[in-house]
Amino acid sequence: MGLFGKDKRSDEERTEDAMQQAEKIVGGKGLTGKLAKGFMGADTMAKFGQGLDAARDAQASAAIAASGIPGVPAKVTALSDTGQLINYDPVVNLTATLESGQVIEMQTLVSKLQIPRVGDTVSLIPNPSQPGTYVYGGLAL
Repeated sequence: MGLFGKDKRSDEERTEDAMQQAEKIVGGKGLTGKLAKGFMGADTMAKFGQGLDAARDAQASAAIAASGIPGVPAKVTALSDTGQLINYDPVVNLTATLESGQVIEMQTLVSKLQIPRVGDTVSLIPNPSQPGTYVYGGLAL
């Protein structure tokens, strides 16, 4: 990519590059990371690290949800806000119970237009890369 040229990389490549650069800064690596840590403090950098982890989890959840794997219905038993936002959508701590009685706890990104409430039925999608875990698939219809 030139100074005034068009970036010929795909959206996925640009996103991955941006995430890698953010990890370097949050990790305190390089001049920019050390300056950021020095000016903002270790506590603030830790919060940025948590936000970066939530963004990575949201990317993985979106990819799995788009894969077409059918979801498993679960009833929301607890929900709390983490105070984090990604593109103005909240990250929440979600506890849900499957029909088998298994309790699933996760921290996930939800749409601000479809925030589940306690008692709602949501769709949880089995995570193929980590057997035994689930990702949030949205409100069940």
